[in-house]
Amino acid sequence: MKTNLHIRSLLGPALAAVVAAGCASVKPGISDGTTFPSEGQTVTPVPATYTVSSQTEIMKISLKVDPADEKAAGFASQVRETAIGALRDRKFKIVTDGTEDIRLGIKAGTSLYDNSADTYYTLDGTAAMRLDDAVNGRLLAEETIRGRNKASLGMEKAVRAVAEAMKPAIVSWIAAKVTPEQIPLEARTLRITNTDRYNGGESVFIQDFVQAMSKMDGVLRCETEARDGAAKTAAFRVLYRREKYPQGFIHAVVNQNPAFNLVLQ
Repeated sequence: MKTNLHIRSLLGPALAAVVAAGCASVKPGISDGTTFPSEGQTVTPVPATYTVSSQTEIMKISLKVDPADEKAAGFASQVRETAIGALRDRKFKIVTDGTEDIRLGIKAGTSLYDNSADTYYTLDGTAAMRLDDAVNGRLLAEETIRGRNKASLGMEKAVRAVAEAMKPAIVSWIAAKVTPEQIPLEARTLRITNTDRYNGGESVFIQDFVQAMSKMDGVLRCETEARDGAAKTAAFRVLYRREKYPQGFIHAVVNQNPAFNLVLQ
């Protein structure tokens, strides 16, 4: 009968070989198959992503009504009131701070048509309407509206009467021409998150993003509308020509600016 000592002497080499083989197939500290680069190799960092969302904004418009001459100041003032009311009905934001997207200019004047009845006056009124792209002055629409009042007692009443007579035509023209459907421009706000991840920080991101947007075809203006350092977000108001982006402006922003690695929210 073989002794226990003899059995152990036979198993020793075989057991050591099995243990050695098992240890050779397992890397210390790794249990899920993950591998790491060898010493001297570099790892390319994953580029940061920035979430972007957008919404259409109300268009900004400026209004300037000039009298044709010094005698037409009262008439021009009444034409202006008519235009303001019509623009508010069109849901445009009237601004006076130079940030307008479009500009409506009107030159208003009157001339005497008849004064044969001494103190009764009949006037011819004109309102030359011109709608422009505010960024580069491109003409969008224009027309001269004319009207005449019935004989009115006194010049002051005649002026009011001719302004009232022209009111429907002025309102109708603004309703037809100063609309989102007729104006080939659109304003949109882009909100972007994670701006602090950008190489150089938030300020550099804002500077580079404004520059990139301004280079896109059909973009007329890109401005920083708001920034929140704590939330790491920034908002940009962009004015552009709608016909340049039939598939949607926000998709063009994402696809044409891969350097920012934008992701739609």
